[in-house]
Amino acid sequence: ISPGGGIFPRTVKSIALTPEVRAMLDVTATEMAPNDLLHAILKAPADLLYNGGIGTYIKASTETHAQVGDRANDGLRVNGAELRCKVVAEGGNLGCTQLGRIEYAQHGGRINTDAIDNSAGVDCSDHEVNIKILL
Repeated sequence: ISPGGGIFPRTVKSIALTPEVRAMLDVTATEMAPNDLLHAILKAPADLLYNGGIGTYIKASTETHAQVGDRANDGLRVNGAELRCKVVAEGGNLGCTQLGRIEYAQHGGRINTDAIDNSAGVDCSDHEVNIKILL
């Protein structure tokens, strides 16, 4: 874990931000609610934003949260134009809506479709299933 960083439960009321975290996220707040912190992390300046899980975290500014259809992540989701990372890589499925992906790319970001980024994982899973069938 980077200096000033930590692991925090999402159930706490607020998380104190160290000077290192405030500088990394480019925020002035000294504490944030967990969802607000995750929202800030998604919008932080970075070389790479890697989505390796389940959930749609990036949409287009023209889309509503209801149109995305992932209510569990409404409080975290950001618009493609708000991303300040250079590249988005997706190890999971549907991390971005198609319009969110386009909006991010139109603002200078580099992004593939999720099928390209996670194709090796799908291939590996396919081999695993075939081996289990064989055995």
